[in-house]
Amino acid sequence: MNFELTDNPYPLRPRRVKRFRGHDEENIRRELSQILLRARSVASRSRAEFADGTDAYDVASMLIIRLASLTERPEFGPWAAMLTDDEINAIRTMRNIVAHAGYASMNDDIFWETVTRNVPELVERLLSYGE
Repeated sequence: MNFELTDNPYPLRPRRVKRFRGHDEENIRRELSQILLRARSVASRSRAEFADGTDAYDVASMLIIRLASLTERPEFGPWAAMLTDDEINAIRTMRNIVAHAGYASMNDDIFWETVTRNVPELVERLLSYGE
């Protein structure tokens, strides 16, 4: 089979147009609900069990990463308006520490407080959007 130089086996396809804004809302609500469940799971354990290398610590790290990623999605705009700039900056800063700096630079007491108290309150507030 001979292809001429002008033949492209991988032609560009037009981008799909988003049609279902309700689908975005449903996905965001589902993700927020999962984040809340994970935060409650961590909070159900004792502070003494919360240390680098434990399952609870890993779950806490992942929920922070996922929450921060939501704040960066354009369709999250209406929910982001419910947060203060300080809250968004704190979420993103904690995500950066978890994802890039490693746990060695994490203050575990602040991390515990954030995941077990601040995140559930914040997510419950976000889930009230549109009710």
